[in-house]
Amino acid sequence: MNAFEPLGVSAPILRSLADMRFDTPTPIQLQAIKPLLRGRDIIAKAPTGTGKTGAFGIPLLQKIDRDKRVTQALVLCPTRELAMQITDMLKALAGHLPGMRIAAIYGGQNIEKQFALLRKAPHVIVATPGRLLDHMARKTARLALINILVLDEADRMLDMGFRPDLNKIVAGVPDARQTMLFSATVSKEILSIAGAYMTNPVTVKTGRESAAVDTVTQFYTEVPQGKKRPALLRILKSGRYPLTLVFVNTKRMADRLSGQLASRGIRADSLHGNLSQNQRDRVMKRYRAGEFDVLVATDVAARGIDVHNIDAVINYDIPNDHDSYVHRIGRTGRASQTGVAYTFVYNDELDKLLAMEKNLRTTITRAEGIAATLE
Repeated sequence: MNAFEPLGVSAPILRSLADMRFDTPTPIQLQAIKPLLRGRDIIAKAPTGTGKTGAFGIPLLQKIDRDKRVTQALVLCPTRELAMQITDMLKALAGHLPGMRIAAIYGGQNIEKQFALLRKAPHVIVATPGRLLDHMARKTARLALINILVLDEADRMLDMGFRPDLNKIVAGVPDARQTMLFSATVSKEILSIAGAYMTNPVTVKTGRESAAVDTVTQFYTEVPQGKKRPALLRILKSGRYPLTLVFVNTKRMADRLSGQLASRGIRADSLHGNLSQNQRDRVMKRYRAGEFDVLVATDVAARGIDVHNIDAVINYDIPNDHDSYVHRIGRTGRASQTGVAYTFVYNDELDKLLAMEKNLRTTITRAEGIAATLE
């Protein structure tokens, strides 16, 4: 018996899951699918890579009445790339649901093509907030019969300044709806929008922390003030990690460090919130194509990164909290592979790192200088 069956998943979706070779629910799916099928609102703490699209996608598709030619579900997400990923997953899950219409609506796509998609009254719209508001203003997106609203990567949408857009969109959909909120972190602002948009929500959390760190070998190394760049260059020039993701804490540092690496003969580029969506898309396309080897990114910009062959993650700047640490190192060691993560710390940051290690119940091995980790 497929392990999804006891959760109440319908036979057509079970067949789709079998086609996709998904036979075991992830922790977030185990916790979320049943209450969502019962119609409950939900706050789910679930980073990328935990199976969250299936967690909301399976109940969403199962609740759609395909005989009605109206839009019944709306999925909001922060970026074009994520909108495309969600749409592809929903279409795969709907492989045995004939007549299911799913449309992706995002900036940078030909708007005439979107007009044509929306005229067909898709059952499900997956959209970025700015482009959806554009269609709402043009009256080309009909949301009056929406009964399911999904906010995916809600914390990132807030980080990107979408709160006013979300308020306008939510005001334009019926109050009598089911709301599903998925977020890598649950901050006070996330709880604020939950209070404004949701009714008596269930709260669930993924087991991602242990899952992510278990597939990644983690090192930390103390560096003297001003010596991070030489330490980074030593790792990069070892040749052990062809595709590397470097995390920094500011947009300015992302640009500065990528430029410094390029001046030393390393193919590098940067990704941060000051780039437009089209610029981010171009950077990610080049990164996947192998046109450069090192991507220097900030936390917010890196949420949309879905690259399965990243060899190493380097925390050039220590992350601000353990959720960010898990999210960062989870970019490597994906798709049943193992990965490596390094974190550079100054002496006065050691306590912070060791607190993360204890909180996550993981092991971050001290390297006696970068040379020790490269032997």
